[in-house]
Amino acid sequence: MKAYYDRRAPWHDDYMNFTGNENMERLLKPVIDTIRPEIVNRRVLEIACGTGNWTEVLAKRASAVLAVDSSPAALCIARKKLSAYRNVTFKQVDAIELTGVTGPFDTAFAADWYSHIPKSIVPSFLSALHTVVKAGCVVIFLDMAGREELHKEIIGSDEEGNCISRRTLPDGSVFEVIKNFPTRDELRDSLNPWSEEFSYHEFESLQRCMVICRLK
Repeated sequence: MKAYYDRRAPWHDDYMNFTGNENMERLLKPVIDTIRPEIVNRRVLEIACGTGNWTEVLAKRASAVLAVDSSPAALCIARKKLSAYRNVTFKQVDAIELTGVTGPFDTAFAADWYSHIPKSIVPSFLSALHTVVKAGCVVIFLDMAGREELHKEIIGSDEEGNCISRRTLPDGSVFEVIKNFPTRDELRDSLNPWSEEFSYHEFESLQRCMVICRLK
């Protein structure tokens, strides 16, 4: 996974059809309006920030953003993209272990990340997250809602039941990565030991889903 996203970084924005923050905000307005109360003037931890597209959305509203990712190549692009923002700090960190991340934070946010976590590691990731944010921190997980083209990339599953997706990059390199599509109930059950005030949102026209909860 780490090797894939580091290699993919130069083409990531094209892959995600990113054409600038203004267009992104216009397209994803329903999502942004939903999370706005949880990010305005808040201290935000962004997990797996990639090339910084969502980081800019957060930075325009939050008081401070710590954006972490394991990919040096993606972070290099993100730093250049957000060089004008003084309230953003980038840090190379393993997004599952979160070692070296210190709070407090009011909100934790991750886009298109939770679906990549192996099922057996979800509890340890949530435990790590719980240790680096303050009690009452709002957690937001935004992800793809099983778009048809994503399902076409699934080639099977592993012994844990994780869906395995085959991805081919423009340079011809091929990677196999985990891409799960957890249901609302699965998400609620996974988050239940650490959280409360669970809410689930679907954005059918955008083919996205989102969980918002508060850590105990």
